[in-house]
Amino acid sequence: MKRSLLTGLGLTLLTSVQLAGCATDEDAGECLPGDIDCAEVDGTDGKADGFDYKNDPARMSQRLTYKLADLPKQGRLTTPVWKAQYPSAPATMPVAWADTYWPTAEGSHNHRWQGASVKSPLEKYDAAFNNAAGCSTIPSSVCGTGSKAAWDTYYTCAGPAAKWQSKNFQNAGQQHDGLDNNAKDGVDECSGSDGNDGVATWWGTCHAWAPAALLAPEPQNPVTVNGVTFTVGDIKALIQNSYDSTSAVMLGGRCNAKEITHDVNGSANDECSDVNAGALHVILTNFLGIAQLPLVEDRTANFEVWNQPVLAYNVTKQAQISNTKANECVGNTGSTWTYNAAAKKLYEVRIDVEYLSESGASNTPHGWQNNTSEDSYHYILELDTAGKIIGGRYCTDSTNDHIDFLWSPTGTNRPSNPGVNGAKVKELIAKSLAPATGGSGGGTAREFTASPNVSIPDNNATGVTVDVPVTGVTGSVGLSVSLDITHTYRGDLVVDLLKDGALKKNLHNATGGGADDLVQTFTLTAAEVGASPNGRWQVRVKDNAAQDTGTVKTVKLSFQ
Repeated sequence: MKRSLLTGLGLTLLTSVQLAGCATDEDAGECLPGDIDCAEVDGTDGKADGFDYKNDPARMSQRLTYKLADLPKQGRLTTPVWKAQYPSAPATMPVAWADTYWPTAEGSHNHRWQGASVKSPLEKYDAAFNNAAGCSTIPSSVCGTGSKAAWDTYYTCAGPAAKWQSKNFQNAGQQHDGLDNNAKDGVDECSGSDGNDGVATWWGTCHAWAPAALLAPEPQNPVTVNGVTFTVGDIKALIQNSYDSTSAVMLGGRCNAKEITHDVNGSANDECSDVNAGALHVILTNFLGIAQLPLVEDRTANFEVWNQPVLAYNVTKQAQISNTKANECVGNTGSTWTYNAAAKKLYEVRIDVEYLSESGASNTPHGWQNNTSEDSYHYILELDTAGKIIGGRYCTDSTNDHIDFLWSPTGTNRPSNPGVNGAKVKELIAKSLAPATGGSGGGTAREFTASPNVSIPDNNATGVTVDVPVTGVTGSVGLSVSLDITHTYRGDLVVDLLKDGALKKNLHNATGGGADDLVQTFTLTAAEVGASPNGRWQVRVKDNAAQDTGTVKTVKLSFQ
């Protein structure tokens, strides 16, 4: 494992599992994300409000702060985890990036996402690195009646990486066999999760996207290798492929039940009761509030697995309450807290957790700020006499709607596909981060940057304008506009792009609410750029409300 990821909180690799997919019902016995049962269990078992083996925060780190008074009420990942490995990456790069989870039902990383005539990311990889020309066409369906003959033909010409992915990813062997594997109606179903025969829409590689989005920089430009051009979307698919097996430290276990049931005491069935509310609070505040460490959640409490990179948290309520009030919160009565006898103080907490959500595949960088979502949780924290968190319990409005498990990727990853070389994928990343060039031999530079570090006038209709002169760009080109703007309430901001004094496009229009900063890349098509890309481009930033202020640090225009 890479030591650079283990400093700060002193992470110890307590368990290392192969994260084999966004998990299916039939995979419940395998080592999948959150399956702590794959590790040797010691200590206590069973669920209690106090930390048990699966929910002990020490599983994720040996250097944690547990005293509630010392834990920050807000935290955000602001430093890219990958920065030390790619020091030459542009300064405005986001800390994480959105992407599709490459659904199994569409063929995973072997999906021809740009159209039937454009090869998939893995077919391009085969052509560039495996000396395999591949197939001119690909079957139109990954499963269903008549698919077997089509896929048998495809396998005769497909390269090793594309062939392996189609044959071996999750249960694709059964998807392509044309058989009624569940012996239900004589039909090879192609949707739903009906036994081994169905393909649920949520199956995919979110388990690979989540760590990749945190541990690898987002590709910025297309790359041509051995005559094969990989778009930004292609490279991101290959990055995901290379993170299919990722070492991690984990907290909690996967719930495999479709319905979460409760006993007379309000406790959920054991496999669906975690992650413990107290452990959740300890890990969020330590990983994002005290240290800058990557964190991933399965945000669905039931059998579905949706791995999401966690970006920030905000405690909106934290107050000591009586036993009676705490019991009311968790759906009990009385003045005695009977769940954890060691608890001496009880605190009611409401917390908002911001996470990165999926996007579609794209030929331009996504960044993250247009793809964030937020969940709110409500729970009771149990503290000992010293004020340290020793456990917790969800209130009634969160008992069936909370994080299932948490994990932190520790830096060791590899593709499970034997046709893909992780080192080759890293080469594509590095080349994609280099400034784009025009012409056929590395000609005129197409990247233009201004770093004014200029203050934005507060509550001012004029705002501030940053000039970025552009020269020497020819042809029909698209444009990426990367902004690095610090501000304590980005919902105040309106950002416009102008060309030679005329409005070209509104980039940001007072969205984002009270979140900090605007660090994001926006894209224009060649048609939006126009016939002549050269001239005086400008970014105008207005702050339309009082109090909160900010600074325009950097503006970068990348033509491609």
